[in-house]
Amino acid sequence: MAAEIRLRLSAGDKDRALRALLQLNDNLVAERGLVRGILTIAEPESTRVAVWDAAIAGLVAWRLNEEGLPLPDWTRAPSRFLHTPTTLGVDPADPTPPLDEVPSEFAERGVLAWRDTFASI
Repeated sequence: MAAEIRLRLSAGDKDRALRALLQLNDNLVAERGLVRGILTIAEPESTRVAVWDAAIAGLVAWRLNEEGLPLPDWTRAPSRFLHTPTTLGVDPADPTPPLDEVPSEFAERGVLAWRDTFASI
């Protein structure tokens, strides 16, 4: 999914990049326990956009924490944290979410994304 996100971002298509991030979320939510953990062991390649790299790490940390699974080291790498909190910038009209509406794993990495964005429909 990281490669797909990078491809979409390089084409200027943040909507499709978000769709790929949501697909990663759905893939992780569909699995339980050890399988969920195994899917996240290998570090994904960089999207070449810091906020998206941090978002991937935040998403993986969120979904692993739900299952009480250990986080892979790459999710704690300094490159997966932003110095200034930032949104994904998909829709400029979308307001910045308050921290109580952001999953803590995203917030600690400086990614301001609405929790509801990742709710399955």
